[in-house]
Amino acid sequence: MTAHSPAPLQVPVKQPWLLLAGIALGLALIEAALWWIATKTPPDIILGVVQKVFYFHVASAFVMLLTLTAAAGTSLYDLIRPDDRADALARSCLEVGVVFALCVLTSGPLWARKSWGMYWTWEPRLTLTLLVTLLAVAVIALRGLAEDPQSGRRVGAAMAVMGAPASFLIHVAVKWWGGAHPQVLQGGGIRSSEMRVAFWLAVAGLITFAACMVVARFRDLRLQDRARSLRLNLSALELRRGRA
Repeated sequence: MTAHSPAPLQVPVKQPWLLLAGIALGLALIEAALWWIATKTPPDIILGVVQKVFYFHVASAFVMLLTLTAAAGTSLYDLIRPDDRADALARSCLEVGVVFALCVLTSGPLWARKSWGMYWTWEPRLTLTLLVTLLAVAVIALRGLAEDPQSGRRVGAAMAVMGAPASFLIHVAVKWWGGAHPQVLQGGGIRSSEMRVAFWLAVAGLITFAACMVVARFRDLRLQDRARSLRLNLSALELRRGRA
């Protein structure tokens, strides 16, 4: 390698076993939750076995709110003090938040069909969840389609910041505006110890797995940034050589 050659691209592989261990732990907790739900938790007196979708529905909502709020916080930081790492973390959290938002919007109607007699109602919490999901998808689309990456980054970050107050409104929607959505935790919906164990196993499993998804996506985005920087350096070097 000559003195003018660019530095080789280095893949960030620091302690990959930690990520693999986290994925394994998350999957183990999810499998334990599924086994406990199937064998230990009692069916609901009114809804029957369909109520068991609740454990992963609410746990997915937890993860959705956490990741979208984290995306909003890191986006705000990136707006104030531009930082490529903050931008990558915000994008990672946002994308994982969309995945779990889709889980919420898929599992919720399955429960609603049995509980309310229809798959969807324009109930405050449901409507806000849909709007927040569409907002997050719009940010991802904007970042991918923007002709000017920096402008897309700034506008996308500003839009992502809206995710924090919107997530708060989802949390308090039933208390503030009513609606048919049940207050499961505050309303005493988890009655037995078996139900509590199943619920917190599902929450722990999904949070662990989601954290690993965020880390993996963050590493991927940082690698893309390195590759882009390498291409720019190589182009500049070739341009200087052409002028020599």
